[in-house]
Amino acid sequence: MEGSVWVNGKEARVEEITGHLIHEVKFGRGLLGHLNKGGTFDVKQAEVARGYWEMTLLKVQMKGKALFFKTIGVQQNYSRSDFRQVPDDLTLAQAADILRHSNAAVRPTAAAVREVGVRGH
Repeated sequence: MEGSVWVNGKEARVEEITGHLIHEVKFGRGLLGHLNKGGTFDVKQAEVARGYWEMTLLKVQMKGKALFFKTIGVQQNYSRSDFRQVPDDLTLAQAADILRHSNAAVRPTAAAVREVGVRGH
């Protein structure tokens, strides 16, 4: 594996980790399966409230085989943004009402997923 890690030195937190497989990765000496060379991943997290970090981006593209026959194909593209703090005494009914009346209730389609460029320094 080859890649990069970005660390927020002030908060001592990993902000981003990216990489790609430079060699095939075998499980159980290849008997259980393998991941092909060239697979990529990108994971980002950001401080969304003071002292509270959340994953904001997850991109994974991997291919391989499991147990000789089953093809593995992972393509995951997950993005979250626009975090908002809610009151500590929020009830479930109030939370449900907020979700019904906000964009947070809308489930993004694959075409609607966008990359988040948030970094705390």
